[in-house]
Amino acid sequence: MPLLRSLQTWLGGASAADLEAAIRLHESGDLAGAEQRYRAILRSDARDADATHLLGLIAHQRGEHAQAIAQINAAIALRGDKAIYHYNLGNALAALARPQAAAESFRAATRLDPAHIPARTNLANALTQSGCLEDAVAEFRQVLKLRPSPAARNALASALIRRADADPAAADGYDEAATLLLQAWQDADDPTEARLALAYSLQQRKRWTEAAGHYEAVLALRPADPAAHNNLANCYNQLGRMAEAIGHYRKTYQLAPDFPQALASVLACLNYDPDCTPEQSATEHRHWAGQVAAPYYPKSARFDHDRDPERRLRIGYVSPDLRRHPVSAIFEPILAAHDRARIESSCYYNFAGEDVVTLRLKSLADQWCPVVGMDDEALCEQIRADRIDILIDLAGHTTHNRLLAFARKPAPVQVSWLGYFNTTGLATMDYFLSDPWSSPAGQERYYVERLLRLPHTRFCYQPPEYMPEVGPLPAASRGPITFGCLNNLAKLNEQVLALWGEVLRTVPNSRLLVQAAALDDAPNRARFGELCAKHGIAPARLELRGFVPVDQAPASYAEIDIALDPFPFCGGMTSFEALWLGVPVITLAGETIASRQSASMLTNLGLPELIAENANQYVAAAAQLARDLPRLAQLRSGLRQRFAASPLMDYAGFARALEGAYREMWRNWASPQVTP
Repeated sequence: MPLLRSLQTWLGGASAADLEAAIRLHESGDLAGAEQRYRAILRSDARDADATHLLGLIAHQRGEHAQAIAQINAAIALRGDKAIYHYNLGNALAALARPQAAAESFRAATRLDPAHIPARTNLANALTQSGCLEDAVAEFRQVLKLRPSPAARNALASALIRRADADPAAADGYDEAATLLLQAWQDADDPTEARLALAYSLQQRKRWTEAAGHYEAVLALRPADPAAHNNLANCYNQLGRMAEAIGHYRKTYQLAPDFPQALASVLACLNYDPDCTPEQSATEHRHWAGQVAAPYYPKSARFDHDRDPERRLRIGYVSPDLRRHPVSAIFEPILAAHDRARIESSCYYNFAGEDVVTLRLKSLADQWCPVVGMDDEALCEQIRADRIDILIDLAGHTTHNRLLAFARKPAPVQVSWLGYFNTTGLATMDYFLSDPWSSPAGQERYYVERLLRLPHTRFCYQPPEYMPEVGPLPAASRGPITFGCLNNLAKLNEQVLALWGEVLRTVPNSRLLVQAAALDDAPNRARFGELCAKHGIAPARLELRGFVPVDQAPASYAEIDIALDPFPFCGGMTSFEALWLGVPVITLAGETIASRQSASMLTNLGLPELIAENANQYVAAAAQLARDLPRLAQLRSGLRQRFAASPLMDYAGFARALEGAYREMWRNWASPQVTP
């Protein structure tokens, strides 16, 4: 224990030899012998501060931390200018999980001895535990400045990551952490953990390919690390490498069955997989429900709600996306158009952040309940207390969903509507809302829920305030046709690229513009460019663009003549935006809702000729439109008028249809048909 010898003090009342002898026993581990000597010194001089302090240290080493605190405080009362006293008091306080008091003691030690590295390190740790992350980072910086070392660099990097996790405004800390860890991870006490921290920092700054490389290296050494598998899957997901993402999500759940989010991530990714049949997807969703949700199903769900079929209904909407988000762009005008004489709306908001859209939605709802901090049982209790008649899920298997609350059946009728494009798999979800074009006859077999089709459309569109005016047709001034796609790169699989390559071969001199956040990752951009070339899309005819802020992204449609829809997961909000800006969308309608969103929009806009049933029709529709510039110009100038005349912007009509569906559901529950 070198710190004991660093005391180098003798305050009188006992011989230096007596104190040295006691310290030697203490350092050797003979706590009983040392205690006996310290007490002998105190019998000679009860005000011997060193002996008083060292008795407190022995108590701390024995785990008697409260006694240690009292003893060391007594030493500080005798001699308050000794940094080591305050340091050991801080250690005893920290051992009793009193980080704020410990931080005060460590800070006192550093004031007395600014170069006391252990005190500064422990101060930073105590500040971290107290939630004072900015101050913790500052202390770790001082440690690194005073004594540069791999350990100090790694400690500062960890503090920067914690601060950035807690405060989005400090996200640049991930960059600094990555720089520090790149220098130091190999020399860390645990290089693998340091490398995981490096990978995480890179991942948070959207350097997904680099992050994936480090996660892969860690998994080569620790193949049974579920967190590394899950984070690697998240990287692949962002990069648009969905098959690899699915594989690692599956491995995560295999290794950590107590982490069901991984299995839910598999379900979300299957919507993008062109090789996943609707039957397989339905089976996987039912498997998730059996594995994850079934334990929460109530043995019997009893409700004492008034069964009057015509009374005012209490409707609850559960969503994390009641903010600037595609879901709210569809939901807001309907919430505003609800007939409050017939419907009382309650919104259960499951996200910590708010924005101007959130504030607008708050003003439109009859009741607003933030639920992000509630566990599922507490949320269900709130819903029951609010006596919700029909509970609507607006998230499905997307991030921050509350499907395990729906599994507990807190409301008599439960419905899946916006935010997801597939069955939830839940036996407790009664209905799935769709429309005739999104869900043609026969789709029922893919759903656990009962499909209820609204008359025209399952969604409306309210253009956000930042949408630009319609511009002139690009081909009219530039000549060659520009095809474009602003969808998530995960939707642009090789089958899509092969078909787009055929479109470009059929339309000479045409070009393709692709805009996606994943293209900011330079290695991924190169990978995607190579895939395009493999499928006949030459670099000279391809323009790749990375991230554009949501309020600026639609401006790219001013350079696009025709939008090419991906498959099997077609455009949603991107198709709405393209069409609103006068850009026709060529879509390939499949069997699932995820593949038929654009088809439903085009049908409602009176443009069925843009809907292909097979690859040949897709190429032919794109080529025919590309050769007809007058038709393109007519569409560009007239699509907004089509919107205004269509069900897609008939908010009141949609709200009445939706309320009619709710009424039908309620009547079915309130007066069930009994089969003899």
